[in-house]
Amino acid sequence: MKVLISSLLFLLLIQSAFLSKAQNGRCGTDERMAELLKTNPELLKSLTESFNEISQLNNNTQKIYKKGTTRTIPVVFHVIHTYGVENISKAQIEDQMKIINEDYQRLNKDTTATRSIFKSILGDMDIEFKLARIDPNGKCTEGITRTVSNLTDGGDEDVKSLIRWDYTKYLNIWVIKTITGSGGLGKTLGYSYLPSSTNSTIDGIVICADYVGSIGTAAGNGNKGRVLVHEAGHWLGLLHPFQGYEQGQSSGCGSTNCSNSGDYICDTPPVDAPSFGCPTTNNTCSNDSPNQLDMVENFMDYANGSCQNAFTKGQKAVVDYYLTSPRTRSKNITTATHTATGIFTNPSCSAVADFNTSNNIVTVCQGGTVSFKDYSYNGTVATYEWSFDGGTPSTSPSVSPVITYATSGFYKVTLKVTNSQGTNTKIVDKMINVIPTISSNKTPVSEGFENSQILVNNWSVLEKGSYGWERTTSAKYEGSAAMVAKIDQGTTDNALFSLVSSPYNISIIKGRAPKLRFRVAYRPSVVGSTEILTVSVSTTCGQTWKVLKAYINSNGLGVDKIVDLGWVPTSQADWKELTLDLANYESSANLMVKFEARSRSGNSIYLDNVNIEADLAASAKLLNANGSSINIYPNPSKDIVNIDFETYGKSFGGIKIINSTGQIIENIETLIKKNNTTITCTLKHIPSGIYFAQINLGGQTIVKKFTVIH
Repeated sequence: MKVLISSLLFLLLIQSAFLSKAQNGRCGTDERMAELLKTNPELLKSLTESFNEISQLNNNTQKIYKKGTTRTIPVVFHVIHTYGVENISKAQIEDQMKIINEDYQRLNKDTTATRSIFKSILGDMDIEFKLARIDPNGKCTEGITRTVSNLTDGGDEDVKSLIRWDYTKYLNIWVIKTITGSGGLGKTLGYSYLPSSTNSTIDGIVICADYVGSIGTAAGNGNKGRVLVHEAGHWLGLLHPFQGYEQGQSSGCGSTNCSNSGDYICDTPPVDAPSFGCPTTNNTCSNDSPNQLDMVENFMDYANGSCQNAFTKGQKAVVDYYLTSPRTRSKNITTATHTATGIFTNPSCSAVADFNTSNNIVTVCQGGTVSFKDYSYNGTVATYEWSFDGGTPSTSPSVSPVITYATSGFYKVTLKVTNSQGTNTKIVDKMINVIPTISSNKTPVSEGFENSQILVNNWSVLEKGSYGWERTTSAKYEGSAAMVAKIDQGTTDNALFSLVSSPYNISIIKGRAPKLRFRVAYRPSVVGSTEILTVSVSTTCGQTWKVLKAYINSNGLGVDKIVDLGWVPTSQADWKELTLDLANYESSANLMVKFEARSRSGNSIYLDNVNIEADLAASAKLLNANGSSINIYPNPSKDIVNIDFETYGKSFGGIKIINSTGQIIENIETLIKKNNTTITCTLKHIPSGIYFAQINLGGQTIVKKFTVIH
């Protein structure tokens, strides 16, 4: 084979692949490589040196391609999760290990499906992957770690700072829920870096949890566990057979020189563009020599997993180079590495205690029950010892105990697991929040997020990470702070971020037309795309939620104006007030409110002045004015308010100014001499808030609400 690539050519082929639609539901390696080269141009020299050395390989097929000694690579799976479906089982990981080992030793059952025209070039990689049995600290491991973090949802490179093992000994594989970077061109399933471009902080593979193996959460996706086979190929130095393809162009074919087309390996037919499905009759590059059909069987193309089944001998030669190069992967297969990682031993490990509630919900109403679920790993558990502060029973030996909490408060949960190798204990302080039947948080409520401890003592953010809800002082409707659901172009599409209130007793304002009012500021950055803000309430202490309304740009969230990414409101004119009726929940003594922001276009949603209030004053009933005309202005008011009304000959019984708790602030009994009257009230002496003008005409009470802002 001949692979002589200039620095400029290599940079162009990587960048063009990044710009292509090659991400269409498959691999993110080209994108990551392009980003890396932009920020680290010095790496280009290392990459081109490696490819130029490969070009000098002896093309003697008898020497290069003969069966050799199997090389063994230690592997560790880092499962990053929030106790969801992304916390895949050990069995699913073991299934993936079986698949990758069969494929890299050409023991896969579907080898018979390789078309006869490619039989002569098929290569056994002579590689075995084994789960590590000793961790970097010398402790027993099953080759699987589990870390709880919201970075599982689009954390990508950031997850590597959570946990990583020595990349010169272990192949690190991070398993997460979603990967960003699809650029709207389909779901990215995994990515890696080429050997000559990596270092201790980025080396390894990131893969979506539902594409690990072929069972469990990966069952039925049709990929047959080939995403990791593909990404491991990149980790070992292989390119795509369509490398250099750019959307709308035919650059994947290159020229008749195999050194300038496809994956730059001469026995791998170049492909004009990524192959999807299983197009066995395609010949998208007719200028290759020899002229062959597209090899959709190749693991480094994008054909369906059920269609992929082979590597070539030329690809094996590239992998052999990287596995023997002291600059890249040679340390991963040494005897010293095998000893340090314990891959040829089979010890029994002490289990690591882990648990959560069965539904991931840690709030419960007073007198309610909570079901717990064991998530312990790294070894088989022999005995369980649970301890529940404030719970009944207070202890349990069960795998999945159900506990009743009779008294409100925050309570600790402890689990100790034991087997023949030892014990391990996990303690979560204040894990369970038991909400009282009648909340001490009374309505009306006015929350402007002014308190810097608001997310500690009152409201809570369910998804903590680089994106989502946080308190901000840089943009607000009024006062000094607001909340923002931080979203940008790097946020995973359809990521969901939840902001949840404390419970409130709104039965206090029952019968007074309770409303939820709040201010939002938002502008979309993409035509036809909009973030979504969903407002829900719970009367079951957060166990279940009822959606009140989902707002998008066209129905109240923003305005029909496209702005740049990173838009921030700069004046009150950028905000709008939204109102939702709470009449159906007016009897609730512990109503909770949830604001859920869903990412779409890439701009943040701002929230301020969340109020739960009555539209009627205490003890007042809103009656028909029978033709009477009443107007209050300005509203909101600052120093004075004018009340215009028409009596139409009815007797005037006075005006009362009442605050939101029903207290009479002013009692005006002016004698009215004409039908059309304006009464002016001075407001300087009363605090900011919601007030009601209660007017008595002809024995009927008419109520008008107004706001005072100083």
